[in-house]
Amino acid sequence: MTINFINTNPKTNSMLFGLQKCCKDNPKQGANIKSVFLSEYTRGLEGKKTAQKRATKKVMARMENILDKIIVDENFDFDRAVECFVQGSILVKGKVDGKRKSYFCKGLNYIKEQHNTPAIEPKVLLQPYSTRNPVIKKGYIQEQLKQGVKASNRNKKTIRIDKISLGDRLKKKYPERNQKEIQFIINSQLERLETEFNIAFEFLEKNRRDITIESIKVLYYRLLGWEYLQNPNLTIEDISLSFIIPIVDTRVRDWENLEDKYILEGKKREEAMEKTDLRLQWLEQFFEDYSITSAGTAQKYINSLIAMSKFYYKGITNKRRYSNYEDIEFICALRVLSHRCAEEMEGRKVKPIMLSYDEVIVVMKSLKADFDHEFYENIITRENNKQYLQKTTKDDIQRAKSLQKFLMLMLLTVYPPERQRTLRELTFGKTLKFGVVDQLGFFQKLDPFDYENNGGMYFIDLNPEDHKNGNEHYQDALFNRQFDDGTCVYDYLNLWWGTYRQYLVKGDTQTFFVREKKGDQHTPCSVNQMFKNFFKRKAEVEVNPHQLRHIFATYINECESAGENVKASAAHRMRHSLTMFNTIYNQQSQASKSKSINSFLLTAVNL
Repeated sequence: MTINFINTNPKTNSMLFGLQKCCKDNPKQGANIKSVFLSEYTRGLEGKKTAQKRATKKVMARMENILDKIIVDENFDFDRAVECFVQGSILVKGKVDGKRKSYFCKGLNYIKEQHNTPAIEPKVLLQPYSTRNPVIKKGYIQEQLKQGVKASNRNKKTIRIDKISLGDRLKKKYPERNQKEIQFIINSQLERLETEFNIAFEFLEKNRRDITIESIKVLYYRLLGWEYLQNPNLTIEDISLSFIIPIVDTRVRDWENLEDKYILEGKKREEAMEKTDLRLQWLEQFFEDYSITSAGTAQKYINSLIAMSKFYYKGITNKRRYSNYEDIEFICALRVLSHRCAEEMEGRKVKPIMLSYDEVIVVMKSLKADFDHEFYENIITRENNKQYLQKTTKDDIQRAKSLQKFLMLMLLTVYPPERQRTLRELTFGKTLKFGVVDQLGFFQKLDPFDYENNGGMYFIDLNPEDHKNGNEHYQDALFNRQFDDGTCVYDYLNLWWGTYRQYLVKGDTQTFFVREKKGDQHTPCSVNQMFKNFFKRKAEVEVNPHQLRHIFATYINECESAGENVKASAAHRMRHSLTMFNTIYNQQSQASKSKSINSFLLTAVNL
């Protein structure tokens, strides 16, 4: 159906020109769209009602002339246009017809879209910006790593006391009990174990983080579960936390003479040694049955046993003579076993570096661009065989998500990467501060939103309870690095804290960064998954925050201009010793390690 207009040659940037194109591209609704523009809208512009009930050809020409004089440019007020339509509707019909308003809005949106997306020739290849397009293509590395992964028996290694069928043995022990009574016994005994753990936690919490305590609990449950399976005569009623720890008090209190005292001490120490040897054999058998060949994994189980043993031996050890349970046979033997595992078992398997530091910077800049782009872009083709770049405005929540991803990666890239815990627990005013440090070393708080005038800086401020490096207090500045487009780090930190964080945070969450959906503090899993997801999208490989520490240390070691002072300073910022920085975290290739001497010989030695 062809929609005819009297004025067939309107101005290219006029309202009439856009209306004619809209009617042509929407032939089914074109007549209705034309009607609302030439009737209600133009009446609203004039502010008066015509005497005729039906518009004559002369009136139609006049209305088209009005629309031809309206120029649609960056100054055009589309909201005001809707108000004019409403006013015209009241003049013409005495009310606003919802259906006719929908026709007007559809036509107006079409004209707005045409204004924002000028047509180009279809032969020109448009590349709309997309947050989903990878900026680095390294999917081949991910595929190679997957092929090299050995299949593991996860079910065997995740056995826990509360995942084992406990009812069969209780039924055998109590044949007269029904299923409901058996289940009651199981539940009450599991609650008893939880109570025992809670009591032990009060002791463990003095010098361990919650995540470490939870790890101890999981590993210890596995050991209890294995003991349960090895001994068919045990029931859940026989299991306790101290069940797998040989507790022997070697102190002698009642003795008549020194000879009797030495004999009694010797017997008790002999008993402690025998029980310790049996338990170590039991633990080594556990490692063999569960195919534990990694020194790191074995040491985690040993450390969980040491932690729980300290709880049960806390009243037995002689604290006046021994600072760390050196008088307890079982704990000393576990420490020896830990050293032996480190020497005889496989070393810690570090995942290979899949991206260079420069490539991580590229990913970071891409995340920055995701936030900087205020529109989603798509290519659409109209019936006139023209291509248009369609832009859809992002909502505040989507922009907030993009900004958080960029800032979290930026803080682990532009600066020496902190541990994931620091990023996760970052709190403005506590571990993230803004201000200046005076000549005496005292910190003065300032307004971060006035950084251009007050000369303040952001600082990472970590007290001993905020890290695991003893009693050190760390206070390191985050310099206001500038990007290629003239923006700087502080601009984005202030945008997040002052504007966009509110769109994601929920409740009274205090941390600087929050989970996207729940709005509460990040967990280790949520941070790892976030980083893996956006690295997979941007570079086709999965990289977690800890691997960024390896990438940074490798980059510093590869820089020939980075002397020992730079490396020592980088190690300090990463809260590690220089030795660990240069060995454990440095993952240079053999070719990279030989690069410096090869370059030196090429320039220094004349042949």
